[in-house]
Amino acid sequence: MAKYDSAVVMAFGKLNLMLDIVGTTAEGYHELETVMQSVKLYDTLTLKVNGTGENRLICDKMGFPCDSSNLIWKAADAFAEFTKQDLGGITVTVDKQLPSMAGMAGGSADCAATLCALNEMFGTGLSSSQLCEIGVKLGADVPFCIVGGTQMCRGVGEKMTAHPMPRCAFVVVKPDVSISTPAAFKKYDSLENVPKCDTAVFLENLDKNDIKAMCGQLFNALEYAAQETEIENAKKKLIDAGALGSLMTGSGSAVFGVFQDPEKAQAALEKMKKDYPQAWVCTPVSAGTQIVSLG
Repeated sequence: MAKYDSAVVMAFGKLNLMLDIVGTTAEGYHELETVMQSVKLYDTLTLKVNGTGENRLICDKMGFPCDSSNLIWKAADAFAEFTKQDLGGITVTVDKQLPSMAGMAGGSADCAATLCALNEMFGTGLSSSQLCEIGVKLGADVPFCIVGGTQMCRGVGEKMTAHPMPRCAFVVVKPDVSISTPAAFKKYDSLENVPKCDTAVFLENLDKNDIKAMCGQLFNALEYAAQETEIENAKKKLIDAGALGSLMTGSGSAVFGVFQDPEKAQAALEKMKKDYPQAWVCTPVSAGTQIVSLG
């Protein structure tokens, strides 16, 4: 039985400050080393017990799937199975602000937020590690989106080590191109002699909050698979607008530039908006989700 009939939760997006592919698992998945950073660009989910026994998903964003294929729906089903709770039917209304097919974990963030909100609504008291145990079966980025902050993620992304949050701001743009994650990894597998990241140096600069040095080490192996002119153009325009460094996040197609402070980032945003309707200033946040209210 629900302790609260409703919850409002923010689902923060993420950026990959570095991403390298270091091998494959026994199951054939790509093994990663990636520093993920939660940022203050988010979807807002409103969950309500509807008493019908059936889940319902509402979103007015074009192309947003509202059927059982959505990770929000899958999260509710997985939570009910794990906790042996009868949810009574959940209606989830999504204010979708995170871009899709951008490499910002929009679907995974919504999934994580659903798990965290249901944990509060039903008073089940699951630990972060228990929520991650549910989440990792739904998507590789879900555990990070549950924990959030600044994490070095290894394995397929589920093995996390916390690091100090960088003191900087990001300008994120979404070029008018979409990249399929499976296609990006498949393309990467066909490449030879892809450069590698010096992960130890990157982490050293991150831990010292040496933003300029960190920007000199920004790296994403999947950029070599993307081979999109729009990605390179966006990176160059961000550098021209004053970014200390620029990188594609995840498998793309969103690209971010790193700035020392929000004021410089805001000035750059105004320049970038001329070419990119989808553009934002984001600051780092220390969590993957945030409960706004319970009722």
